[in-house]
Amino acid sequence: MMVQMMAFQEFIEEAQTIYLEDIREGNPQAFTRKRKTTPLALMLQMFAQKGNSQFCELLNFYENLGKPLDISTVAFYKARMNYNPKAIRLMMTDYMSMVYEENDDQLVKLNGYIVTAIDGSDIILPSTEENTTKYGMSHNPQASANPVMASVSILYDCINKLVIDTFVGPYKSSERDSASQHLHVLKETLRQPTITVFDRGYFSMRLVHQLNQDGQKFVMRMNHRNLKRYSSQLSAGQDKSFEVTFTRSQTNYYRNDRIFRATLMNTVYPLRFVKIPLRKQDSGKIEDEVLLTNLTPAEFSADDLNEVYRLRWGIETAYNILKNRMKLEEFSGIRERLILQDIYCSVWLYNLTMLHLIEVSETREIPQERYKYEMKQNISIAIGIVKTYFIESIMGETREQRNESFEHMSALLTKHLVPVRPHRAAKRKNPVNKSRRSYRYTY
Repeated sequence: MMVQMMAFQEFIEEAQTIYLEDIREGNPQAFTRKRKTTPLALMLQMFAQKGNSQFCELLNFYENLGKPLDISTVAFYKARMNYNPKAIRLMMTDYMSMVYEENDDQLVKLNGYIVTAIDGSDIILPSTEENTTKYGMSHNPQASANPVMASVSILYDCINKLVIDTFVGPYKSSERDSASQHLHVLKETLRQPTITVFDRGYFSMRLVHQLNQDGQKFVMRMNHRNLKRYSSQLSAGQDKSFEVTFTRSQTNYYRNDRIFRATLMNTVYPLRFVKIPLRKQDSGKIEDEVLLTNLTPAEFSADDLNEVYRLRWGIETAYNILKNRMKLEEFSGIRERLILQDIYCSVWLYNLTMLHLIEVSETREIPQERYKYEMKQNISIAIGIVKTYFIESIMGETREQRNESFEHMSALLTKHLVPVRPHRAAKRKNPVNKSRRSYRYTY
């Protein structure tokens, strides 16, 4: 795989010109003259944040650049407010498209497919009137205070451990609508065949119709009430395909959308139902669950589908890393623009870390014979290492300095390892994710 940091450097430097109109959307006067802070410096500082006060963040950032701090936090805040966060999401999507296109031979696939998953998670936002109006609050009568919250949804590559797309919406917004947007991005971003995995709660015939119309393969865990007239015909371990059709009475849910209702009644959907035993993550109990798919038995057996669904758990691990290790909810400011900038840059930095770990594992083999257990890179330390050497490896004055920082970063990633302990008996205590960041020290 190519040297991702070098590729990122070239991409991000060109992007500030290519995406300039997107960056200053709504403010044509932004970034029109030479100023102390450029769009590139702004974006790199967003990546480099470590959770300190904004003055310390700027001081460390300019020190890494080898330049004196000649801008105030207020001036830097005003410059960031001119930077449209949607441009960051657009750049990240295009960058990931480039990564998948240029590294197709190195990507890990299952039966020739990239296995993706879509899932959402709620995050706590700073309690401001702006955020409350835009995103909403949780309403728990038993809670002493109801925080302002938003919903984050990601499209995730379960095997290669990369986030392909990120969407931020209001609290309790439709996860199916978010999934529909992700699927459009997936269709435009990846040229490889994909399988998208959905947990219970995502089923809707509108989503199934979109997947079939776009030729996208899927595996969807079903609630036992969904399409019961078909799923009830299966006994444990059975695998059946049906020509699914709908009558007028069966489409009452869509009666307010006459066009889609008519489409549903006049379309035959070749769908496959598989009833397989799945182990519940919380209790460990095994229960029969129904998986819905448009993959044929010749493409994936029932056991293969079980493995595909099992891979979905990787998206839960990704959320754990983003929220608990990368401190996704520790924002550098309380304004919506700053919050979205922080979210998209955190996800992008997560991808850069994962890409670099893949690269390190390919070029620096871990001497497994030295250890009792199989060893892997420590993801928590890896994030800290990448954040520490990120700016130096991108913005060093000379190519030699950038290469030296890059090599030092790679060596440290190989040095800090943790054991892989399968079938761990003792459960870890769930940590309380209390933010250490005080908004008094942010913008």
